[in-house]
Amino acid sequence: MKIMIVESDAEFREHLLQRLESEGLEVIGSGYLSEAEKLAKECGVDAIVLGLSGFGRSSLEFMKKISTIVPDLKVILINRHSKIQLSIEAMNLGACAEIQVPVDIAALTKTLLRAASEKA
Repeated sequence: MKIMIVESDAEFREHLLQRLESEGLEVIGSGYLSEAEKLAKECGVDAIVLGLSGFGRSSLEFMKKISTIVPDLKVILINRHSKIQLSIEAMNLGACAEIQVPVDIAALTKTLLRAASEKA
């Protein structure tokens, strides 16, 4: 299973990346939505962990674009600053789950594996 973490906070992104790799997942990361869009097309990721807080409403545009480019891609949201309205809009655009910060890596891993099984 290949995961992409799309998070603007480099330190937080790197921490998540290392923790998910330690759980045996193949993980890449991006701090830019445009780069993430390109990587999703080129690298064949199964799921995206998207940090909503750093990208704001641009994350919704990203979700719209990515759902047309890779329709079966699963998106799990990370909401660091309780942006409830943004989270609701993202869920309406097709996000399959939301994880709160601090991130429980076991719960995130379980959510990712469940999302991958739904994709198959």
